[in-house]
Amino acid sequence: MANYILKVGDWYRYRRRVPAEVQHLDNRKEVSFSLKTNDFQTAQIRASIYNDQMENFWKSLVYSGHSKDLNEKYEIAVQLAQAYGFAYKTSEQIAASALSEITERLSVKVNNQREAEAILGGLDRPKILLSQCCEKYWPLITDRLVDKSKHQIRKWKNPRRAAMKNFIQVVGDIPLNDVSRRNILAFRTWWNEQIEKGLSANSANKQLMFIKDVMKQVALNNELDLEIASLFVDTSFKEKINSRPPFEASFVQNILLPGLKNLEDRYCYALFAMADTGMREREIFGLIQEDIVLNGNIPFIWIRPRAGYNLKTPHSERKIPLVGTALYAFEKFPKGFKQLGNPDTFSNVVNKYLTVKGLRPTPQHSAYSLRHTFKDRLRDAEAPEEIIDELMGHKKSGPKYGRGHRLETKYNWLNRIAYNAQNLAVDNNSSAKNNNLYEIADCYRVNGKQIGSK
Repeated sequence: MANYILKVGDWYRYRRRVPAEVQHLDNRKEVSFSLKTNDFQTAQIRASIYNDQMENFWKSLVYSGHSKDLNEKYEIAVQLAQAYGFAYKTSEQIAASALSEITERLSVKVNNQREAEAILGGLDRPKILLSQCCEKYWPLITDRLVDKSKHQIRKWKNPRRAAMKNFIQVVGDIPLNDVSRRNILAFRTWWNEQIEKGLSANSANKQLMFIKDVMKQVALNNELDLEIASLFVDTSFKEKINSRPPFEASFVQNILLPGLKNLEDRYCYALFAMADTGMREREIFGLIQEDIVLNGNIPFIWIRPRAGYNLKTPHSERKIPLVGTALYAFEKFPKGFKQLGNPDTFSNVVNKYLTVKGLRPTPQHSAYSLRHTFKDRLRDAEAPEEIIDELMGHKKSGPKYGRGHRLETKYNWLNRIAYNAQNLAVDNNSSAKNNNLYEIADCYRVNGKQIGSK
């Protein structure tokens, strides 16, 4: 970066030759402008920022320099203005600016019409329709998608697309610049009606949050003068806390686990593993062979991120000793339970099986309830909260010091609550039986209630 910093008298300037590969699109021989400082460290910081802007500008020229699209021309003008050290403003906004800024803009030597439009505000701000926002949003938040799998990215994008689709249905496909407080309140009113019909306030708040973020990022990138925060003030709904209820530990040992014998082997053993580790479903299927350590004094699994796979939170990374049904399960599946296709299939199949077999004490109970049961069992054993947080992958209160508890310490606590894996062998022919299981599901009765009819 020091190569692009030039000292003229007591002041520093940014100067860089235009790369040969873009000279046919940017006909300047070099880029040069004041860094407006006589401090070298400050100059380095500003030069780094401007250099990034120049790099982005040149990349955009290579990609779309041939385009006549107004939106693309505007985006290039914004980047070029930034490359000269200015925020892009329309001619009207420049006219209302301080005299010193007007003078500084007029003093810039421009080489072509495109540069003049960028510095002197020759382009009106484009009208970005709400229907265009998502596609403009994705490239702006690539940092949030790093190390997510294709399935995780799809699940991350879909609810944001759905939120924008609902918003457009309520207010119309209007330009982003024209969105008003009235539009946001109209969308809130629409959601209030959906909540009265049975949808959750949590879903409403998420959609409001998604729309706010999409609008904010797109408006910021295009330097649109929108007070996004004020549009959404006091629009959230009061949420009800509907945590999944846990199973009773005795119910899991004596009824639930023995009742899984007709479930497909891989799903059955995955539930065994969840029961004595408290793992999330996505963590179970995110394990690979290298994360499962069965040799040594204490077998354990290592839940950790890797390229193409991330965890729910940074605190989710942890090592869990294997005991009871979890050890039994991983001895059967030492390479892991890799889910083929959509990982959500596991939840759908397992929860339907639990319903058919009468293994859900209430409709709110699900496979995920095993995680809540795991935490309750540790509490009942009077395990320290720090141990519980480490095993659950929860954020600890207060600052983090040290490496955490030893594997041996966690193993001792888990041994106190381990389920008995004896007499839980799975029928090896279960897959064949399982194929016909759901064809007759509609004639089962669960807890005395019919769940369907033929």
